[in-house]
Amino acid sequence: MSSAGSATDVDLAFLRDGVAARCTAGDAYFAAVAQELAECAAAMADRFFAGATLLVFGSGAGATDAQHNSVEYVHPVLPGCRALPALSLTNDVSTVTGILGGNAPLEVYAHQLRVLGRPGDIALAFLTSVDDAAAVRGLRAAGEGAMLTIALSTGAEGVSSVAATHTFHVDSEDPLVAQELHLATYHMLWELTHIVLNHRGIAEVRR
Repeated sequence: MSSAGSATDVDLAFLRDGVAARCTAGDAYFAAVAQELAECAAAMADRFFAGATLLVFGSGAGATDAQHNSVEYVHPVLPGCRALPALSLTNDVSTVTGILGGNAPLEVYAHQLRVLGRPGDIALAFLTSVDDAAAVRGLRAAGEGAMLTIALSTGAEGVSSVAATHTFHVDSEDPLVAQELHLATYHMLWELTHIVLNHRGIAEVRR
């Protein structure tokens, strides 16, 4: 066998093993969270039906997911899906950098949630680790403010330190696996929430 042929075989084996590992991880994850997904989407629909705003946050790669997720609610891409109020707490650079430069940088999300959030709103956090202190503090502040709290977390260390109404935890040390499964999770939540809302009819937006 030529060296080129050998390299191709190695590359194909790498891709095949990688895809198989992703499929195995996805099968196990969604089998574990299927019921939680349905319950969470129903709870989100309840809140949106009453006029809630979705407040999304996360650091690092989680900030990008937060921005992506919030835009999907404000600007739905499927016909028949209404726009829903949503805000990424990482969008306001002046506020974020101002808090980070102050004497309580770990309050970067908690402070915004106390100011912008209202009882009945929804707070969704992306945690690249269950030790993400800023996100954990944000979830705690949201819970204390009577908001529905949702955590999309990862890490093999578990979820004992994450206090949220609904937690979707990927038990993996590979951040790419976690990001892929979280991406699928928040898209499923978006679609399921709209299915529930469309079944009930369009509510009056709370003023």
